[in-house]
Amino acid sequence: MGIYSEIAPLKRVILHRPMESLLRLTPSNCQEFLFDDVLWPEKAAQEHDVFAQVLRDHNVEVLLLEDLLTETFANMQAKAYLIKQMINLQFSNTHEGHLLSQYLLHLNEAELVKHIFGGMVYADLGRYSLGLCSKAADPNDFVLPPLPNHLFMRDSSFWLGEGVSINYMAYPARRAETANMATIYKYHPRFAEKKPTIWFDGTHTDTPLPSIEGGDVLVISQDCILIGLGERTKPQAVEMLAKQLFKNNAVIKIFAIELPKKRAYMHLDTLMTMIDYDTFCVAFPCEKDIRAWEIKAGDVENELVIENIADIFDAIAHELSVKKLKLIHPGGDYFAHEREQWTDASNLLAIKPGTVIGYECNSNTLAKLRKEGIEVITIPGSELGRGRGGSRCMSCPVDRE
Repeated sequence: MGIYSEIAPLKRVILHRPMESLLRLTPSNCQEFLFDDVLWPEKAAQEHDVFAQVLRDHNVEVLLLEDLLTETFANMQAKAYLIKQMINLQFSNTHEGHLLSQYLLHLNEAELVKHIFGGMVYADLGRYSLGLCSKAADPNDFVLPPLPNHLFMRDSSFWLGEGVSINYMAYPARRAETANMATIYKYHPRFAEKKPTIWFDGTHTDTPLPSIEGGDVLVISQDCILIGLGERTKPQAVEMLAKQLFKNNAVIKIFAIELPKKRAYMHLDTLMTMIDYDTFCVAFPCEKDIRAWEIKAGDVENELVIENIADIFDAIAHELSVKKLKLIHPGGDYFAHEREQWTDASNLLAIKPGTVIGYECNSNTLAKLRKEGIEVITIPGSELGRGRGGSRCMSCPVDRE
């Protein structure tokens, strides 16, 4: 397993089929779970099945998150580890947490996985009591919240080289996703036997970490990565990650890029994705006004040398040994551009150089991509697209050629 590129032929990827995790997303709670809208669960799952099958049809091994977690729970130590993480996130050092932990430990693998993704309300406990909390709560109050954002597998972890970053998420609604991924990477036989290096461990600690999310990280070469700085990824986390990567010679430089403070630009990969050797699909509103910095290791251990970058796209071109980058922008007029950016026209998963997967609804952008020689495989996105994430967001590659 290993990731050294955004575009090398994709061999293996982790996806999460969104069904159980969407069933308790409602108009009254969707904003709490970072959604702008309520998705139709069955339709979203059907669209996701198409996405997974497209990958399989192109010789990509698809690992489904629910299968990985169920298989991991064959190890009781793994089951206990994740339950402890879940309790620490919701009920740290409380009597209610102790009682809930005992209840969860006695569930079988399928029941536990159902509640991890779909959440648990007090009515689900039946006659089992969490003391006064059970008596005072409404039957439909959450004991454990659902994880609808797990659909976006890119964010909770990302692979770089033969190691993995297990990320500390910006919002509490997503931090249980990190615990799930940590459990799989540390205990599932497929990963535990390989013992990948953990570049950043965002599992719950008494002292919260600065946040970093995988949608902000692009691996453009074996030596260099791009990281977006915005609401989801903080400069302190980038420095922590940089020191680990430089110490282990995983990369030799990082380009940090400031993101516009808009909902449609929540991650770097909602603004740009690499789709060929010299080509990016880019939706930055003012390309010449982007602030960016180059980060390299200093002469002293753990020292970082940080310098301004005058033009980030010139810097990327130089890193890729090309004279000039080809930048393809979302298509159509002003209104189409805004609409297609909202449905993640620039968020594309490359399955090999020059071949990407994108939503069929972004017709103007797809036409521009094809005109420039990019092969686009389309998937339906009438429901998935309303979650504010495209094909790159929904995938966690763990192996490319």
